[in-house]
Amino acid sequence: MGAARRLVIVLGGIGMSGLAVSLLYDSLLWLTAWFAISTLSYAALSTMILNLPADLYPSRSVASVSGMGGTAAGLGTIAATLVIGMVSDRYSFAPILVAASLIPLVASAVLFVLIRNGPGTRRGLLRRI
Repeated sequence: MGAARRLVIVLGGIGMSGLAVSLLYDSLLWLTAWFAISTLSYAALSTMILNLPADLYPSRSVASVSGMGGTAAGLGTIAATLVIGMVSDRYSFAPILVAASLIPLVASAVLFVLIRNGPGTRRGLLRRI
């Protein structure tokens, strides 16, 4: 994973944490601004995440890995929808925004710990060029 991708992942994770900051404001302008920043950051981060299988796995495995990731994302969305409904009914939407701010930061940290530039990563990148 190159320096440019790492930068986008870090900035995307930090930008998505703006969801929690939106809890401090009651102005529609500031709420809209924080949600816009978070949405932009989500789009940038998800673009980098969706490209990781092509960078990390051999060509013959990319479709399978992407399919498994898509399946996990679908199941995660179903579970998140259920949990969000239960939490917002019982408490408020604030815990959901805090969790939605922390999860991208944790995910970014996990990516940095688990993905290192090694011979396999460089070989995969050079093979496609």
